[in-house]
Amino acid sequence: MVEVLSIADIVGLAFSALRERRLRSILTILGIAIGPAAMVSIIGTTEGYTSTIVDQLQSLGQNTVVIFPAKDYRLSDYDVDRLKSLDEVDVLTPFYQSRGQFRKPDGTTMILTIYALDLNLLNKIVVGSKIVDGVVPPPTLYTYCVAGDKVVSSDNVRYYGVGDAITFIVPLMKENKLTLKTVSTRISGILAPYGSVFPVNPDESIFLPIQAGKSLLNLKDYSGIFIIVKSAELVDSLVNKIKEIYGDNVQIISLKEIAKTVSNIINILDNLFFTVSSISFAVAFTGIMSTMFTSVVERTREIGVLKALGFSSNDVLMLFLFESILMTLIGVIAGIVSGVIGAYFIAFRPLRLVGTWTVVSEPKITLWLITRALGMSLMIGVAGGLLPAWKASKMVPVEALRYE
Repeated sequence: MVEVLSIADIVGLAFSALRERRLRSILTILGIAIGPAAMVSIIGTTEGYTSTIVDQLQSLGQNTVVIFPAKDYRLSDYDVDRLKSLDEVDVLTPFYQSRGQFRKPDGTTMILTIYALDLNLLNKIVVGSKIVDGVVPPPTLYTYCVAGDKVVSSDNVRYYGVGDAITFIVPLMKENKLTLKTVSTRISGILAPYGSVFPVNPDESIFLPIQAGKSLLNLKDYSGIFIIVKSAELVDSLVNKIKEIYGDNVQIISLKEIAKTVSNIINILDNLFFTVSSISFAVAFTGIMSTMFTSVVERTREIGVLKALGFSSNDVLMLFLFESILMTLIGVIAGIVSGVIGAYFIAFRPLRLVGTWTVVSEPKITLWLITRALGMSLMIGVAGGLLPAWKASKMVPVEALRYE
C-alpha cells in the first residue's frame, strides 16, 4: 500500500499530465481564458466610463438646470423675470449660443462654441473653472472674451495670450438666407484646462459678456437659460414647476437627472455585458469536460496501474480534478491579464457622446471584478472536471488494466 498522495505529489503529476498533452491543454486553457478576459475588459471599461461620466456631470453641479426653447417658442426677458420669481431659484442667466469656425496660427481649424452670458456667474455654471491668466471682462466690454485652453493653444504650445485678438466666422440668418460673418474679439482671460462636460465644453469655447449676443453674434432671442438652484434637493420641485408653466414649449436639462439616468443605463448595460461574458464560461465548461473525459479514456490503463499499486479512489479523483483546476488557474490568470490590457486598449480612444462631448476614462479594474472573474472560473473548472474525475475514480483496476 502507498501513502496518501500529498499536495506536492498531486501538483507534480498534474503538471506532467498537462505537458504530455500539451496542445490539447493549451487549447483548453485558451478557451478558459476567454471568459475572464471578456468580463474584465468589457465590464472594467464600462464601469470606468460610468464613473467618469457621472463625475463630469456632477462637476457642473447637481443643482444646475438648463432650459432651451422648443418648437417655435422664443425665450425673452419676460421668461427670465418669471423664472427668477420661483422660490427654488438661486441665480440664473440667459445666454446666447452660436458656433464659429476658427483657424489657428499652425493652420489647424476648430469649431468653437460661443456663449454670451453673465460672466460673473461663469464659475457657478462651470463649477471649478479657473482663470489662469487675465481677468473676467466687465459687462460693458462686450468685444472681450474669456477663452478656453484649446482655443489659445495646441499640443501644449500657447499661440495667444491676454490682449491678443482672435477672429472666427459665425453663421447668420438674414431674410431666410444663411450668411457668414467675421467676428473679432480680444482675450481678457484664459481658462485652465477643464475637460469636456455636457452641455458645456469649456476648453473649446469662448465666453462673452451677454451684450455680445446681439451686438456681435446678431442673435435676437436667447438660446437658453442657465439656472442655479438653491440646493440639489429642490431640483425636482423646480423642474415640475417649469413643466407646469411652459409645458412642451421648453426643453429642460437637469444634470442631476442626467447623472441618475446615465447610472441606471450603465447598470443595465453592466448586467447585460455580464450575461454575455458568462456565455464564454459555458463554452469553457464544455471544453474542460470534453478534455478531461478524453484524458480519462486515454489513461484508463494508467488508472488501473495506479489502483493496482494501492492508490485510493480519492487519490485518483483528486489527481484528475486538480488537472482541471490547474488548467483553470492558468487560464484565468491569462484571461485577467489579457482583460486588463484589452480594457486599456478599448479606453485608449475617447468616447464621443453628444456633439463635442467626449469622455476619456481609465478602466475601473476593481478587486471585486477580478474576484468575480476568478470565482466563476474556478467554479467552472471544478464543475467541468468533477464528473470525469469521479468516473476515473470509480474504475475497477482489473477492467482498467484489460482496456485496449
